[in-house]
Amino acid sequence: MPNSFLLRPLAFHNIVSRSSRIQNRLFSEEIVRIGNISKPVHPPKHPYLVPSGFLPPGGITAISESLAQHLRWCMQKDILRQDMFLVGGAGPARRAVALTYCELTRREVEYLSLSRDTTESELKQRREIVDGSGVYVDQAAVRAALEGRILVLDGIERAERNVLPLLHNLLENREMRLEDGRVLLAPDRFDKLKADLSADIVREMGLERVSEEFRVIALGLPVPPYRGHTLDPPH
Repeated sequence: MPNSFLLRPLAFHNIVSRSSRIQNRLFSEEIVRIGNISKPVHPPKHPYLVPSGFLPPGGITAISESLAQHLRWCMQKDILRQDMFLVGGAGPARRAVALTYCELTRREVEYLSLSRDTTESELKQRREIVDGSGVYVDQAAVRAALEGRILVLDGIERAERNVLPLLHNLLENREMRLEDGRVLLAPDRFDKLKADLSADIVREMGLERVSEEFRVIALGLPVPPYRGHTLDPPH
């Protein structure tokens, strides 16, 4: 599972800032800094998928020290290409931290609220009727993996045992077998196969490359004292 971070007030004395760096006449790259951590920010392909309204009304300079510490931790994990697990009490704080970070760094988001009724099809693909024919439609996890978005999994403690192996394979191995025959592969494995074989053979095998920018932010309650499933495998 991804590294966890318990939400609690922490002292932080650095500021959050954003600056622009012009690389050429056609492209402007922004740099977001939180203390001594910085990350380039690129314009999103689909701006409507970037959260808005989560930063304070005063902008990034009005971010509290406690929130800045949480955002800094998220940025460190993002730079290291690691997923995140935010643990805290009941309420909107965990989700607000995740979406604030995505707004700050202009990351596109796919959101999935987990429940006891969540099935594999809601994580992978769903069968729908289009023009009288049945087709498989990619769901949030697949779209995020292929497009390099951040997948927010809300309520990880509510996930049933039958979907945990699927989540584990996606988190640890960046792999998922889809109902339409395609297979998601980690970028390094995909690139190696493509180099050893050929692009046409890889395409015929139905292999899809997971983006290096794909991240998962899982939100959960501590179990116990809250009701739900622990993340430990069953004995």
